[in-house]
Amino acid sequence: MNVTLAVMETILLNETVVHSQFTNQSDDHTNMVSIICENYIGPTLCVFGIVGNILNLIILYKGALNDSPYLYLKALALTDMLALLLSFIHLTVSRKSNLYGWKFFDAYFFFPIVNSLTASSVWLTVGMSIDRLLYVKAPLWARAQFSLKKAKGRIILIFISTFLMTIPRFLCYSLVYTEGQHRIDPTEFRSSTNYRIYDIACIVFFHVLPLVIFTLTNTYLICAVQRARVIRKEYDIRNNKEKEWQIDQRRFTITLISIVMMSIIAILPSTIGDFTRLLHISQSHYQTLRQISNILLLCNLSMNFILFCAFNKRFVRGMKSVFGGSYTKVKFSIRRTKSFGLSKTETNVF
Repeated sequence: MNVTLAVMETILLNETVVHSQFTNQSDDHTNMVSIICENYIGPTLCVFGIVGNILNLIILYKGALNDSPYLYLKALALTDMLALLLSFIHLTVSRKSNLYGWKFFDAYFFFPIVNSLTASSVWLTVGMSIDRLLYVKAPLWARAQFSLKKAKGRIILIFISTFLMTIPRFLCYSLVYTEGQHRIDPTEFRSSTNYRIYDIACIVFFHVLPLVIFTLTNTYLICAVQRARVIRKEYDIRNNKEKEWQIDQRRFTITLISIVMMSIIAILPSTIGDFTRLLHISQSHYQTLRQISNILLLCNLSMNFILFCAFNKRFVRGMKSVFGGSYTKVKFSIRRTKSFGLSKTETNVF
């Protein structure tokens, strides 16, 4: 994109950049799609996702979900919540403000940090997919090898790697004070050939490669779940502990399949948008595609609570134990009181 144009690139939720204006307003920025997405749909999804991910964290930590696969879900919930929180602040406040503090937030905090968080979210899902594939192919070996400590190590490695990969994002914009207001201008690095090479590498590493991994692992996992159902009907497993472990693993696999499907739906339009941007399509077409892809990315960050409730009965049991525990205790206490009163009355009669 020609950075000498009046239309500046602004920060959205993708590893690549989406456009907004800091000087002259363009027709694209004032069209109905942009207004609805940025002012209404985006903030609503952010609030919904923040609340959902807070519930995820509470249930995952207090609901006795301490296995290594669920550690990925904890990290994913925390990552998504932080990304949504920063996105909500940007969409509702900093995007509309010309104050130095908010422009500093956009250029040096929101843009690079959200890129790092969304990249971490993608690769946490990739890590879960690969681990789950190994669990399905060699369950006994995976059960012995994939300890909680090793899972923590892989998660920390993902966070460190994605942060290091997004460090150049801190160098993309600078703050300029003109005509009594602050705005963001692209740096020379942002318009250089080195950045274009870096941008293409990010597209491959954060979009194309995860899509390939998701497609391959998800196809295998779906087939494995179907085979497991057939085997379960043919062979009646008598060992209750083994049966329960297999059922729990199958439920987590189905949960992961739903997460991966949501990730594919969210990432694919974004990947298409990245490649079309490199081909220099018209600004209006790119803007429309980018608005759609960013709404899908927000959905991807926001919908895990619904997916967990729909596909993972263990998560639902954990939710009931966390939020229904006090109600159950009160109900049980009332029943005991009534029972005690009844027995006391019967004693008096006889």
